[in-house]
Amino acid sequence: MKSIQTERLLLRPWKADDAAEAASLFRYASDPEIGLSCGWPPHTSVEGSMNDIRGILAVENNWAITIKGGDASGPAADNEPVGSIALKPVSHYTIDAVTAGPELGGSYYDTYLGGNALELGYWIGRPFWGKGYMPEALRAVLGYAFDDLHAEAAWGGHYRENTQSGRVMAKCGLTVVTESQHDYYPLIDRYHDDVFRIITADGWRDGAPEQ
Repeated sequence: MKSIQTERLLLRPWKADDAAEAASLFRYASDPEIGLSCGWPPHTSVEGSMNDIRGILAVENNWAITIKGGDASGPAADNEPVGSIALKPVSHYTIDAVTAGPELGGSYYDTYLGGNALELGYWIGRPFWGKGYMPEALRAVLGYAFDDLHAEAAWGGHYRENTQSGRVMAKCGLTVVTESQHDYYPLIDRYHDDVFRIITADGWRDGAPEQ
């Protein structure tokens, strides 16, 4: 899998069976503020983090977010994963919401729910919030999706109350298509109202303005 470099970040494949990799993942993914806002339970052990790398993260188009040279204002060392960003198939949450939500133009976007459309997933450790790392990583992965993978569109979804994630997507040109209510997330046994956003390949090439 191709690594992606930005000015401050290296997005690289996850290292399976690497103790330091698992320890770093556990350090940030054990924070309840992270997993519960993304639909998965906080990590409870380094061993569990190692298993998640092996079984979930170390796959095609799922990158560890690392900071070049570390972060002088935070705890990260060079090449240490502090978050994750992925491209994956469009989820049933998005498909169900878009096909049921034409009031915000959802029906227009039905054509982007299959074929070569992708969905984004990402998070970054709390010590690195507010530094612009996540929009930097997201722009780079969108460029890869459209320029290398020739995706037709990229979707992003976030809980309505997770306005921080919504701002990241908006900065990268993803616009709101529809919303849904009371979606059930079995991994955390919770219900959330969701917002679904999209950027098409044409929108990316036209240079959607930063908001």
